[in-house]
Order: sequence, then C-alpha cells, then structure tokens
Amino acid sequence: MSRNRALAVVAMIAVTGVLAQAARTRGPRIHEQLSSLPLDLGTWTGSEAPPFDEETVKVLGADAYLTRSYTGSSGTPVDLYIAYYGSQQPGASIHSPLHCLPGTGWEPLDISSVQVAQADGVPGQARRLLVRKNADRALVIYWYAVHGRMIASEIASKAWLLRDSLFLQRSDAALVRIVVPVQGTAVDAAQREGLAFAHDVLPYLPHLWS
Repeated sequence: MSRNRALAVVAMIAVTGVLAQAARTRGPRIHEQLSSLPLDLGTWTGSEAPPFDEETVKVLGADAYLTRSYTGSSGTPVDLYIAYYGSQQPGASIHSPLHCLPGTGWEPLDISSVQVAQADGVPGQARRLLVRKNADRALVIYWYAVHGRMIASEIASKAWLLRDSLFLQRSDAALVRIVVPVQGTAVDAAQREGLAFAHDVLPYLPHLWS
C-alpha cells in the first residue's frame, strides 16, 4: 500500500470515528417539538395530514417528522413536510427530494435554486423544482436546515455536516419541503405562494430542533 493511500485510509477511519462519536454524543433525539409548530401561522390555517404507513416510516428513517397542509388567503393548499434526523449515519440520513419524488411518479421538469427571505433579512437558498405526475403539476421548494444554515445543495449540506461533526460533534439536520399545486400555467403564482409560506414559517423552525 502506497503512503498516500495509507494516509487516505487513516483519514477515512478518523472521520468515521468522529461521526460515530457525534452520533453517541448527540444521540437520536425524538423531537416532540415538531408537533408544537402552530396550526395558525399569520394568515395561514393548517391541518394535520394522515400519518405515513409503517413501511414508509421505516424507509424514511427519520427520528421525527411532520406533514401538514396549510391554506392562506388565496385558498391554495400548501403542503409542509419536515423530517428531522438526530444523526447522519448509514441507513439514517436525509433523503433528497431529487431522488424520492421520481420514485413516487413525479417527473422533474425544471430544477433551480431560489432565494428565500428569512426573518432576520438575510436571504437563504432553497431548491426549486417544477414537477409533473400525469396531468398534475406542482412547485416544490425545499432546503436543508443544518445548525442555523439554510442550504439548497445536497453536496453543500453534507460538507457542512462533516465539518460540524468534526468541530461541534453534531451531525443532526432537518429537511424542510413545501409543495404547492400549479393551477393551469400559473407557475409564478405557485412560487409566490410557496415563498410567502416559507417566509412565514421560517421564524418558527429553529425552535423545533435547537
């Protein structure tokens, strides 16, 4: 074995050890706080969606999840899904919507990023998907919540998680996903609705897993 390859193996073992230690230190945290998210958010009124079946929960592998539907003044339903993972490890890591949605029959038509106005005025980054399933279309906005950061990129979220595992002994994170149905050709209207809801729900999220 060459010296460079040996060093790489040692580094991988060291990182694995840190990740395992982070998982032990942090532990799986079941967050009842998720259910404390208000059903009434300003002009939005929410209702609980049916829970996932046992097989879906097993595949999901999250420590806690929330799924709801909210309706604002326009009457357009906005679906909210949050999945929280107390630690990132094989078999228990965040499932990217880029992989999950096609598996349920939703075909991505357009993939981009979009800025989301946060409560403190600092713009955050989210992923924007326009998807289609048969004759239905929907606008999806999602991001990864990693220790106070709002991250659109799967790769960037993993990089931050590795960094925080090393320096903070934390590997917990959450996925926040918002889905708005597209009526006819009104993609821009669906996006405005999704971004407005994201702006209103963002101030509540840090309290759910901090």
